Amino acid sequence: MDTTPENDREEEARKLLPAYLKHMVHHYHDDFYVSRSFDPRLIVQLMSEGFLPIATKGYLLPKLHVERCVLRLHPHSKLHISKSTRKKSKRFSLSINECFDRVVAGCHNQHGINWLFPPIVKAFLAIHLQTMAGSSSVHGDKNNDKSNNNNNNNNNNNT
Repeated sequence: MDTTPENDREEEARKLLPAYLKHMVHHYHDDFYVSRSFDPRLIVQLMSEGFLPIATKGYLLPKLHVERCVLRLHPHSKLHISKSTRKKSKRFSLSINECFDRVVAGCHNQHGINWLFPPIVKAFLAIHLQTMAGSSSVHGDKNNDKSNNNNNNNNNNNT
């Protein structure tokens, strides 16, 4: 049996994929897997397993970061947030389950349509509407975004 580092990484990648997903998702390369299905239920399962679902033309490309950065926050953690960081953070606001269309448009403007290809946007919208998963976004200017969020929420409630 060939035990090159490349084969070891490939075998490790296969082990990271839960057995119940192996009939729909296959390892592609590095941290990427591949599927032809954009079923919202599959995407929710992938997200629950830690995958970041992205897509390109015709393919779902879930990415599983093997190494992650995690802040362990406990009641007695000694995490220090500097005064300057706290001051800068006041310029931002966090919203939950708002502005779906604006977030997608912002991603398209920043990364192009290939990063969030229409079939995955359709699946994300179905997930969003069925509340199988939540979405969050960070906004840069609280004052501008609050008035825009209210307008978007009113428009979204009418559709």
